[in-house]
Amino acid sequence: MDAHDDAEVWNRWYPLGSPTDIRRRNATKTRLLGHEIDLEIHQTWISASVGSRPLPITERLGYIWTSLGDPDGPPQQLLEYYEVDRLVMNIWSTPIKCSGLRIVDNVIDNAHFPFLHPHVLGDEEHLDLVPGEASVDDQGALWLKSQKAWLPLTNSVAEYTYRISDPYSVVLFIHRPETPGRYDYLGIFAQPLDEESFIAHKMLAWIREDWMDERQLKADQQSISAQDKYVLERHAHKKLPLNDVETSIEVDRSSLRYREWLRARNVNYGAMT
Repeated sequence: MDAHDDAEVWNRWYPLGSPTDIRRRNATKTRLLGHEIDLEIHQTWISASVGSRPLPITERLGYIWTSLGDPDGPPQQLLEYYEVDRLVMNIWSTPIKCSGLRIVDNVIDNAHFPFLHPHVLGDEEHLDLVPGEASVDDQGALWLKSQKAWLPLTNSVAEYTYRISDPYSVVLFIHRPETPGRYDYLGIFAQPLDEESFIAHKMLAWIREDWMDERQLKADQQSISAQDKYVLERHAHKKLPLNDVETSIEVDRSSLRYREWLRARNVNYGAMT
């Protein structure tokens, strides 16, 4: 379908990559929602256009963002990203051959952590996952709250909360006992190239601690992403089913809430309906 016919998807901000990476690659072209985007690198800024039409550009959370439509408000909000004691980085920006909706559905499924990401995000000796509750706030964002799971990295139980404020992005709030009252953050922002392929932009903003090895932390997160990519590209259906094509069980509660949220917002681009 033409993304222009899906207002919920069309009128959104999307990342095009980190400015450092765009400059390093001297990137002059990319794609978004089936449209060719021209990039122009200036001395102190980067501009984008479709044909002769200039596109809005803003920089936030370490990425250059644009929109093909008429977005209502700015892109992703996360003021904590700019706190001085945080380690922030772009983990990676890599193409994946399936719908960008699939990556959001994957991230919120913490039931797969012990099996696909053992010793980093879980292990098979700690399968007592506690699913959280779903709610929609006044701005229409879906919140999946208080999902608890074992975190081998810190040898403790972490509490996960997910915020989905638009169909193709999710921000993970990680609460660890070592940092009471504060959160670590992971952002997964999809740049849908078309309905069955996207670029995954993964952002990290963690509270700095003495034990952290920046290079190892980035390597671990890239390994997690590579494992997810392998699985995502092998789904029988490239698009995310919003019907009954895939069988779900109780631990899939978060995925079911996300799919219900997509249906309620009449999202069709990248979905099977």
